[in-house]
Amino acid sequence: MKQLTLLLFFSAFLGYAQKYQQEKSTIILSPKQVVQLDYPNFKGYVVKIWNKSKFDLGVSARLEENDSIQKGFGLSKGGNATLAIEEAMYLQFENRFLAPLKVEYIVFKGKPGKKKAGPATPQRGFYLVNTTMQSLPLKIPGIMNPNLSPYSKSGVDLPIGQKIYLKTPGKDLLIFTVTDTIPKAARINVADLIDRALNKKDE
Repeated sequence: MKQLTLLLFFSAFLGYAQKYQQEKSTIILSPKQVVQLDYPNFKGYVVKIWNKSKFDLGVSARLEENDSIQKGFGLSKGGNATLAIEEAMYLQFENRFLAPLKVEYIVFKGKPGKKKAGPATPQRGFYLVNTTMQSLPLKIPGIMNPNLSPYSKSGVDLPIGQKIYLKTPGKDLLIFTVTDTIPKAARINVADLIDRALNKKDE
């Protein structure tokens, strides 16, 4: 019999002035388990995630109202990522495998993208879309190393000039550089980016 998915809800109720959760928290996800983390007292937050397992970890940010995915990606084994969770959203981890997964994370309290000092870095929010039947391992230096699952999309908010690579044996392939010409919420087909990068490489 197919194992039922277990939903675990974590809520944080902080009654004192705490800047952020300084120590890493650890979760062990049982096979086929889904874990949802909700911090209702936070007006949005940023979470740093480490996948300490031998298999990919499903990560998504979902609306509390209808559970719809707003951002989602596969975090490759040994990879890490930083994800902004907006107000009225929750974080979800998913184990799609028949082996347990170990996840470590730190939650930074505060509205995503808000900084106390320093000039704001221009950014562009858009979607990376995988229209193929294969997982596409990407590398976004200093941000995250998402593994796009087949027929999936991943919402990103990246600074102008940020480079995106396809992880390949030997040397990563540069497939895209973020520019200020990208329309808001644009859907960028990663397979097309790879094709163009490979054709340019062969020229």
